[in-house]
Amino acid sequence: MNLTTAAISALILTSGYATAGGFTVTNEDSFLSFGAEMPYGDGNMNTNFNIARYDDGSLHEIGLKAKERFIGDLTTDGNGRYFADAGSPGNDGLGTWNIDYAFALPQDALPTNYQLLLSVDFDSGFGSQSFVTLDITNALAANLITTPAGGDSQNLGFGFWGTSIPFIIDASGHIAFDPDALGEYDIELELRDATGNFLAKSAIVVEVIPAPGSAALLGLGALTAIRRRR
Repeated sequence: MNLTTAAISALILTSGYATAGGFTVTNEDSFLSFGAEMPYGDGNMNTNFNIARYDDGSLHEIGLKAKERFIGDLTTDGNGRYFADAGSPGNDGLGTWNIDYAFALPQDALPTNYQLLLSVDFDSGFGSQSFVTLDITNALAANLITTPAGGDSQNLGFGFWGTSIPFIIDASGHIAFDPDALGEYDIELELRDATGNFLAKSAIVVEVIPAPGSAALLGLGALTAIRRRR
């Protein structure tokens, strides 16, 4: 997989409104093209997505969501921001949350007719907009997903993301991800036609907050410090 880094300007998306690019973004939504479950694995529900729809006489849908691994939907503010707990339940470097991306397009053969670009900001700092961009078109084609619909679920701790400078690379040769880091991660999914013309974009933010147990410990620590000052 070929990874490149790029600075991508922020795009403000308003739920249910058409953007300047001619597509519409809807939050807390389901794909019109799928049933109750998504077409990748079992138990991946068609709910809580941030979906961009582009209609030129035929409906194009792309979407992103964050979810709690093996559990289900995360809390969202309804404007593309999802709230996930920090930590690695299995102590394996994987976060508590995954990114789900999906698409439903009117034509077969992704590499021939469309391009899909998935961008992730691995820097958990608030306001950061430095992305790693992965062209998932060829990755999907390599996995024989050349039909007009599909998707996948990925964790930032997976080797799926490969390597890229200037991000720190861990011992396994992957982009380093700290599941305990608090902050936010920006994720974007962009649809282009075969010649690279922009069609639509879905963008979400995952805000990582202290796990409930950690928050309680932090509160207890703060209370102890106050008592000591007294």
